[in-house]
Amino acid sequence: MVFATVCPLAAQVLMIVVMAIHGQWLFAAMIIPGAIGYLASMLSSASAEKHPSQPTLSPAHEHVHSAEAITGESPHKPQSMEAAPTCTVEALLDFDHLPWRTIIGYWTRQSHPVDLAVPIGMTAHGPFILDLAKQGPHALVAGTTGSGKSVLLQNWCLMLAAKNRPESVNFVFLDFKGGSAFQSLEQLPHTVGSVSDLDLAHAARALRALETELTRREQLVAAAKASSIDDMPSPPARLIVVIDEFHALKDRLANYIDRLTRIASLGRSLGMHVIACTQNPIGQVNADMKANMSISICLRVRDRMQSVELLGDGRAAQISPSAPGAAFCNDAEAITALRCASIRDIARVQRHIGWAARFMDGPVQPLLFTAPLPRKVSDQTKETMAGMVSDHIWFGLADNGITLGDAAISLRRGNVAVIGAMGRGKTTLLNVLAKHAANASGLAVYLYIAQRNGRVVQRFRAETTHDASPNVRMRDVPKPPHTVWIVDDADDLLDPFNTATEALAFRRALADSETSVVFAVSAPRLVRVPEHCTTRIIFPFADRTTDLMAGIPADLLHQFGATDMNIAGRGVFIDGGTACLVQCAAQNL
Repeated sequence: MVFATVCPLAAQVLMIVVMAIHGQWLFAAMIIPGAIGYLASMLSSASAEKHPSQPTLSPAHEHVHSAEAITGESPHKPQSMEAAPTCTVEALLDFDHLPWRTIIGYWTRQSHPVDLAVPIGMTAHGPFILDLAKQGPHALVAGTTGSGKSVLLQNWCLMLAAKNRPESVNFVFLDFKGGSAFQSLEQLPHTVGSVSDLDLAHAARALRALETELTRREQLVAAAKASSIDDMPSPPARLIVVIDEFHALKDRLANYIDRLTRIASLGRSLGMHVIACTQNPIGQVNADMKANMSISICLRVRDRMQSVELLGDGRAAQISPSAPGAAFCNDAEAITALRCASIRDIARVQRHIGWAARFMDGPVQPLLFTAPLPRKVSDQTKETMAGMVSDHIWFGLADNGITLGDAAISLRRGNVAVIGAMGRGKTTLLNVLAKHAANASGLAVYLYIAQRNGRVVQRFRAETTHDASPNVRMRDVPKPPHTVWIVDDADDLLDPFNTATEALAFRRALADSETSVVFAVSAPRLVRVPEHCTTRIIFPFADRTTDLMAGIPADLLHQFGATDMNIAGRGVFIDGGTACLVQCAAQNL
């Protein structure tokens, strides 16, 4: 007995010594109070053995009498959730005054890399353990406003995070009631994405990303010749998608529900789980999705039929409004009455989980998706890149519908057309390209501005230090290793009936493999693909026929809203057979 009591204290002292030797004073200082507290606890226990007193309730059971007082019913009533005592997350997880140390213990002692069996509340007989992997793989939570749905989701996720490393379990949060439900969980090291209904474009990206992740996992399992990710030597992290107010998602993003249905049907073998929460389960969750949701948790509901939908009878409609967190869980084998756990300080628990992740020094989990394109992008962030990479010239951010990346064009592989109406940002884009291309090695860049308002504003300006007069005419330009012409307002120069010297020189340059021409036009009718170019940057005209004729794919055009049409520099980048949305950079933002 003495050995079992002294060993934990000796282990803490040893940790303090090792951290001090390695100079990790911060973590050593964090452990010292725990060692002192444990020593005090030992002395107190020794004193208690000499002077025994009446037994006391554990923290998980200390409020059982108050629960009975609230409901006014006997705890011996069969299938009554009032028989379950209240409890807290901290008590269920055995947190002391240094929870991060307990969390590290969970992460290092578990025999399996993933443990989805966590206590989410109390029954009349003790903690209620729910295993999302074995009893799931998906869950449906229902309850009226104020019944405790959001608190259940928050605490369930916190317990899963406390029991599993970030590289073992990841979360994606979809909050369709304003973004408040999961705000405190967004900073968890396990979180790889969080969206709300305040930005539907961002939410749509999340659902597209989930479908892409499902496909990626299918390919990983197939490549490993395994039946599920559990049979893989290095499986990806379990991905848990948590949705608050599922009915709102269904109403506002109806076209994306099929993606969630596919996850529900295929997720078990691919390590993807869905926990959907709704006020009214009747008619909000389709039959295909509900067929794969083996776990149903029903808190208080107003309508007896809602309880019948999940439990088979109306017992959840009889839960007292004064008992938030009271619920019934149907796991397809039994219906259990429980009281969902509450939490004393959610920010503190989240903070200690983050400290545990830092202490373990595990890999940072990459985001599953990013925010949509910003309204403005500055070219100052890429000042040094242009001089380093001569093949591709950076001009903004590209969006593949899920994540953002650099948008760049090659000025050695042919011509580039910039198509759009006045005021959309064509001239600004040409200036950014000219600036960055002039700093690249192996290119001689010349800027030409054609007639505007009946007069020539500027014929030709050399953007490099090559031997060329700043006002040389197009036909007299010397040929360096690779020449780049940047031509604004080129509509008249493309006209096949224009026989002016400048127009003829321009069209010859378009056909010259030694010259790359970046030209801007206000209409797509004279641009021929692939004769003139294969690479295009198109600013939509808000006319579907014109935009399709310009080459914008219909699915990308569908993503353009009224707001996007009014953002200067927002366009579509088409390079060969690929197309994506872009936000072109502006100078000196």
